[in-house]
Amino acid sequence: MAKKKKLPPGVRERDGRFTFRYSVDITVNGVKKRKQKESKSFSTIQEAIDFGIMFKAKRLDGKLVDEKTITLGTWNERWLEDYEIEREPHHNTLRSRKAGLVAIEKYFSKTIKLKDILPDDYQRYLNSLKKDNRKQNTIKSYHNTARTMFADAVRKKLISENPAAHAIVPAFKQTLEEIESGIGELPKYLEKEQLKHFFQILRFVGIPQDYNFFLVLAYTGLRIGELSALKKTDFSEAERTLSITKTLTVSQGISNYLLGPPKNKTSIRKVSLGDTVIKVIKSQIRLRDQLAKDRDVQTDEGFIFWSLRKPGYPVCYSYLAKKFKFLLDKAELPLSLTPHSLRHTHVSLLAEAGVDLAVIQERLGHKNDNITRLVYLHVTEGQRKIVPDKFEYIMNS
Repeated sequence: MAKKKKLPPGVRERDGRFTFRYSVDITVNGVKKRKQKESKSFSTIQEAIDFGIMFKAKRLDGKLVDEKTITLGTWNERWLEDYEIEREPHHNTLRSRKAGLVAIEKYFSKTIKLKDILPDDYQRYLNSLKKDNRKQNTIKSYHNTARTMFADAVRKKLISENPAAHAIVPAFKQTLEEIESGIGELPKYLEKEQLKHFFQILRFVGIPQDYNFFLVLAYTGLRIGELSALKKTDFSEAERTLSITKTLTVSQGISNYLLGPPKNKTSIRKVSLGDTVIKVIKSQIRLRDQLAKDRDVQTDEGFIFWSLRKPGYPVCYSYLAKKFKFLLDKAELPLSLTPHSLRHTHVSLLAEAGVDLAVIQERLGHKNDNITRLVYLHVTEGQRKIVPDKFEYIMNS
């Protein structure tokens, strides 16, 4: 009888296939134990040995993880709950995260095991989003959510590798028409004369609160949610400032509004005011106080700008967007503009006046905003073009 060939340490044979047997450390009820595990089967001894070498290398590097069988759907639900507690994200950020999780579950299904999603699988997921004509910013948002979610699974030792870590977001090259027209590069805003014309029209076809709201928006550069959330206590005539400490979010009707912290830490700030804005805010406060006397007000939390349908509640963005488009049409200005365009208008006019970029960014509450920088550089392009002439004048004088 032929002597059975001796196998290398750790290698096992079963039905002509080879596996590598190893042990991992696990914790059960706070007690550390050793658990015996076995690799998948290989057709050759060498493949089983190679697995053992890789296993030992991971153990030495401290990257050894006993991957769990948790499903994508189960982990997403658990992760989102932890994410809300650990990060306390802004309402809009949380909504974006939920959308990203829905998208990845739709592609892979909720029942797939988290550990079975490989880097190549994930890259195909991103590519599929582009094939489905999703916008680049949407894909970036979904990818950011998935990468964060997988990274947390790695941190908590549910999986050994983040499949999204080295993925590439599909490129979106501009067409020749877009390059020549500048589409997709510069956000839209109003020039100074256009802004003056807009307010002249607004005086005749708008109501006082509309005029007050859009003027404060243009003269301060506040975000819509920041201005809508302002209360009388946030206005200081003595200091000539508005205190920005919160933002308004509306999901299902103004009655269900939410107040939360501003977009980021730099958004918590005091914005200095000029005489025009101070006058308008005082006028608006008198207006809402008179409205409180004349109408049946269900609630009054002190908001400066009220919903006209539900006095006492804050003004809603959907109303402002519709009213802004109506006013643009009356003023014969581009209908592609939005109330947020007044924030960009504020940047452009300050840049034209020679205000430093860092000062503008601090005023707007976003020190690293690329859009603000883009508008600023566009407006100051003419100033940069004359720099060489100024240098030569100095040298030749």
